[in-house]
Amino acid sequence: MSKGIHLDDYHKEVRRWLLSNIQWLKSVEYYPESSGAIETPRAFFAVSGWQPDDHQPGNGQLSLTLHCEILIAFSVKYSTHQLDVRNAAMALSIEVDNNNFDISGVKPARVISASPDALHPELDDYAVWSVQFVQPATVGVSEFEPEEYRAAIRLAVDPVNIEDATEYKPLETLNAPAG
Repeated sequence: MSKGIHLDDYHKEVRRWLLSNIQWLKSVEYYPESSGAIETPRAFFAVSGWQPDDHQPGNGQLSLTLHCEILIAFSVKYSTHQLDVRNAAMALSIEVDNNNFDISGVKPARVISASPDALHPELDDYAVWSVQFVQPATVGVSEFEPEEYRAAIRLAVDPVNIEDATEYKPLETLNAPAG
């Protein structure tokens, strides 16, 4: 069983991974909330939605497929800005596909599309492409974390006084090999 992720932690870890591994990016932010000029090339990352998976763990956690998007913005001051942003989207697609961003509780991402973006008017002054991917993840905390329960389970073999807590030993000490 794995500990599920929290959405804040997922955003933070994907951002950290992008900044550490995509050397040409000057900045990675969460969805475009900037106003005014931005330093490029810049990426904006967001989880844009999710859907439950067909198979659920049945332990209080939820298995989801996260729908994610990375926008890549390039300055239009260079004559090659359209080619540059397309090449960047292709390079980013290669890096993202089959990657779990070093996060436990998520499975490898699958790129589903990359295309020019015109849906964010705050980025109209830039050449922007969107790389979209899905990533299976488990969220929440298991009701059956083995470490918690094993530490809580205490057992007594032939106790003299069933009310005496000292006669009960942690389960792992009773299962330990004699020696």
